[in-house]
Amino acid sequence: MVETKISVVARILDGMKTKGEFPVMGRTIALVNTQTKADNKTSVDELANTILGDISLTNKLLRLVNSAAYIKYNRGTKINTISRSIQILGFSHVREVALSLVLFETIKDNSLASDVRESVLVSFMSGIMAKRIGSRLDIGELEEAFICSMFHSFGKLLIAFYLPDEHKKIIELARLNKVSENETAISVLNVAYDTIGIAIAKYWNFSENIMYCMKKVPLHKLAKPKTVIENIKCVSLFSNNLCELLNNEQINVKMWKDAFNSFNNLFDNCNENIINEAIEASFKILMSHCKDSNFNISYSRITRNLSFMVKGQEIPTVKQEEAKPVTSLHIIDNVNDSDTDSAEIVTPEDILARGVLEITNTMVEDFSLNDILRMILETMHRGMELTRTIIGIKNAKGQSIDGRFGFGQNIENLIKVFRFPINKESNDVFNISLNNESIVVISNVNDIEVQSCIPNWLQKVFKAQTFILVPVLVRKTPIGLIYGDWATVNPHAMKNSRMRYIKMLKNQAVMAIKQVM
Repeated sequence: MVETKISVVARILDGMKTKGEFPVMGRTIALVNTQTKADNKTSVDELANTILGDISLTNKLLRLVNSAAYIKYNRGTKINTISRSIQILGFSHVREVALSLVLFETIKDNSLASDVRESVLVSFMSGIMAKRIGSRLDIGELEEAFICSMFHSFGKLLIAFYLPDEHKKIIELARLNKVSENETAISVLNVAYDTIGIAIAKYWNFSENIMYCMKKVPLHKLAKPKTVIENIKCVSLFSNNLCELLNNEQINVKMWKDAFNSFNNLFDNCNENIINEAIEASFKILMSHCKDSNFNISYSRITRNLSFMVKGQEIPTVKQEEAKPVTSLHIIDNVNDSDTDSAEIVTPEDILARGVLEITNTMVEDFSLNDILRMILETMHRGMELTRTIIGIKNAKGQSIDGRFGFGQNIENLIKVFRFPINKESNDVFNISLNNESIVVISNVNDIEVQSCIPNWLQKVFKAQTFILVPVLVRKTPIGLIYGDWATVNPHAMKNSRMRYIKMLKNQAVMAIKQVM
């Protein structure tokens, strides 16, 4: 039976239901689809919230931004919050680093088939290469070049994971017939890789630019680019072309030279030295990622070939390994657990203390009030291990406290309904907190004695079991309020060792507001 585009895409979508999403793809999509402008407050909140939704990713990103490679950005002080990382490194840089870490987790996942991991590694390398080449050619929008190039072969990644038998057949036929895998996919699946990738990208609401750059076009058929996105498409195609050629036992010299010549004709300021420098620099960046992750990828064809190329050595043919005798005796020695995180155990109190210190240091410099409030909120969210955290600010009319931004599940929708009137006569828990200028903790919303002071909208929409309120007042005047909750009853909500830091964060919020008034 001849397959069609619709049936192949349908099989992939069915695979997502039965086999689950492509590993870490949920976080990848969230990071990629944070497409609003970097100076937009909402996009920064979305990015921070996506990263904070994954403890492992949060910890790895913070370790990375405090490594030697980023010392020039952090001014000699340790970065302890994602919000501060975004302030110092910039929105685009943090998003790119986070996306790189997420994809690198896939490469390290030993439970995945080796060809799936190799495909992710090739895509990752093509993204690094596109950004480096784009930088040398001054094409603009380098982060977009990185992402568009990395997702250029998205269709191949999906087939490798969801239809592994078909993928192996495509690889074998492509090598036998000495044609591209994209062309071979048409004969096996009756649809090309790029068509599959674009169809699923639409389903996942990827940007038009990413989908535009997924379309495979022979380099020699491209016209000279006139716009930024055309620049990005040319660089994406070229970097993917090179990476596909490098991901073979031996490089096809003729195809390599043809790719170089075709690309050189597209940019007046391009030459072979620029490309060779970009390839070498990209390889060093990739190996730096491997070193930071304590991860050995010497098994990979593309990294092995790049290593020989950078050293100026001829790329050898890899001989087939001899079959090892079957035995039940296995001697394991010198094994490094590459997935083991730092030996340092970080407690909630550590997170709170470091966050308070970082905020103090930031307030000594010129600062944005929103940035400080975001850092306070993030420190509280992580240190108190909250499910959701929202800061509300008094509206222009001064009649109510309205949700401004926050962290946690479904937070964008919850912020819209977070609103309560400021009323000194009211006995609801929010106004009790404001009127007494005191932190309030409701340890169990099901206790009869507290139910009368909890607003109906909070019980119906948020459905939290334990929550905390931190009022922010300046000269006895309500300015805002921080709300945090736990999905289950939390016996540690009022732990003294943590509450003292919450009081410090409350005071820091007041001080920051005073300084800008």
